[in-house]
Amino acid sequence: MKCRLKSLLIKLGIIFWALQVLQSHRLSFSQELKKAFEWEVKNVVDATSDIAGNIYVSDEQGNLSKFSKDGQNLLSYSGNTISPISSVDVSHTSKVFGFYKDNQAYLILDRFLSLIHEAALNTSLIGYVTETAYAADNKLWIFDQSDLSIKKMDLINDILVTSISVSLIISDADWDIRQIEEYQNRIYIYNSNKEVYILDNFGNFIKKLPIRPDCNFGFNDENMVFIQGAGIFKSHLYSDALQQIGVIKNTNSILKVISTNNFIYLISKNKITAYR
Repeated sequence: MKCRLKSLLIKLGIIFWALQVLQSHRLSFSQELKKAFEWEVKNVVDATSDIAGNIYVSDEQGNLSKFSKDGQNLLSYSGNTISPISSVDVSHTSKVFGFYKDNQAYLILDRFLSLIHEAALNTSLIGYVTETAYAADNKLWIFDQSDLSIKKMDLINDILVTSISVSLIISDADWDIRQIEEYQNRIYIYNSNKEVYILDNFGNFIKKLPIRPDCNFGFNDENMVFIQGAGIFKSHLYSDALQQIGVIKNTNSILKVISTNNFIYLISKNKITAYR
């Protein structure tokens, strides 16, 4: 009986090893993505896309530009604040939300990039905000570095709706949040340790994803699209099924991945490159 069990375990080990080898072989020989087109930008800080596939880019001088899917500059906004717009969000509405980390202020633009509203965050409610995500209900998710918490603010009524201590999500107190995104009623948090955590729309912890993106990620339908090593992957949001889309060279300078218009847009500091 013991011999049979030992033999079975050995066979299972060999099968597992073979599957790992095949998976590694398949990934290492994935097709290199083809560059479709590319255009120059300057001093990019953040980028996003709307449901029509337009690309929005903020820079270090406080400008925000709207590009067509093939890189034509459609509109630009230059406000009176000469400070980087550290995060841009236009995923839920026709409005464009921008956050100035240096000034702890925000702006809201219409789809023509005309200013609707601009204001400072209420410092009596929060400490120092480093990342934001505009919510589908027109409220604002923030990471408050002063007390290591994820908070949701009602900007219209100027009240705090939710506050969740990061220590309840992960024991590591040294959090450096690089990205917060609300997508399909979930909150995705990405930190400098290349970890991705998911909360529900009430701020309750759901899980940590088994991936380690090298830069800020994007979404497409029910998939997260991200770079890890030389590979571009998509991870299904609900099954965690992982698929490698392809490989590219020189991914070290990529700030963010955007997937829309059947293209993969790789956002760098001074250029945007579209692959398919």
